[in-house]
Amino acid sequence: MKILQWILTILALFIGLGLLVSGQWIGFIITSLTVLLVAPPLQSQINQRLPWLRSRFLKLFLAVIMLFAALMVTGENLVRFANVAVCTTPVEGQCEQHEIAFIEQTQQISVSAKLRQANTAKQVKVRLDYWPEPEQESEVLSQVFDVPQGEQEVLLALDQVNLQPGNYRITLTPEGLGNKEPVSSEKVFSVWTDPQDVTNRNEGEIDDAGLNNSVTSIKVCEGSRDAKQPCEEDFSELSTQVKILSFTAELPSIANVQFRGDSEITYLLRYRVKTKDAKNPLIQLFRETSDLDRKVGTYTLGIPSPKKGFPPGEYELITSLEARSSRPIRKQFTLK
Repeated sequence: MKILQWILTILALFIGLGLLVSGQWIGFIITSLTVLLVAPPLQSQINQRLPWLRSRFLKLFLAVIMLFAALMVTGENLVRFANVAVCTTPVEGQCEQHEIAFIEQTQQISVSAKLRQANTAKQVKVRLDYWPEPEQESEVLSQVFDVPQGEQEVLLALDQVNLQPGNYRITLTPEGLGNKEPVSSEKVFSVWTDPQDVTNRNEGEIDDAGLNNSVTSIKVCEGSRDAKQPCEEDFSELSTQVKILSFTAELPSIANVQFRGDSEITYLLRYRVKTKDAKNPLIQLFRETSDLDRKVGTYTLGIPSPKKGFPPGEYELITSLEARSSRPIRKQFTLK
């Protein structure tokens, strides 16, 4: 019984600290009373001043109720959006499901969500962030929408987003709440170059190959005679005279991640063609999907130079594992 008292005491202290930091004073006061009620060092004083609380079972019962009360009071003061989903074609004012994959150059996406408490938020702030590679995050869009009075379900249309291959996160934050606290809600999705990739991932036609299904990083370098030799350094600019163009994908450490056996990796290389207009389209030079042993930790693809050498210009490499929740890495480099 004493062990349970210590567990509740420590739990109440942690909850109370969180409530104090967030300014939830009512919840903080309730959790403080809970600590006073069950903390073992204070039991003799409690028993002397409140004889009717001598029963440890009664104290534990009251402590649990008080903790629930503190959390409920806090929850009523927090406003968040639930059922957040992103899609291309909403049905009857809502996204039927959250789409985890989109095709590149998509110009409009829709975001649907439901307010947990009606008549609480006057506006919603939508932020869209993009990261082609890990730790290269940037803000694409930040926009505030009005929430119709009395409406719990909202549908927001984001125009001219011009999605590029890589990974995105959309964040919804309620605003205009008076004395209530906003809680942000977010969803992530990825963007691909091939419509079939989008279909396969959204419809679950390919399996997940483990707990972590994304390439950790990618390196570009001049390869050696052994085309499978991993790149030691990463270059954003190389000479058009390189004999072998190598790409090394680094995978999550097998020591920290559980896998379901081997899987496949895809490399897609594109070249930006310079034209008279400002569009400068990308043409696909090759796409290759290969088996890999994820226990090795890396996979290197080497491309021998054509007879006339690689053409100068801007290149784009997109790398991903063939798994439903895999996120692509978009790597840009230049040959001069």
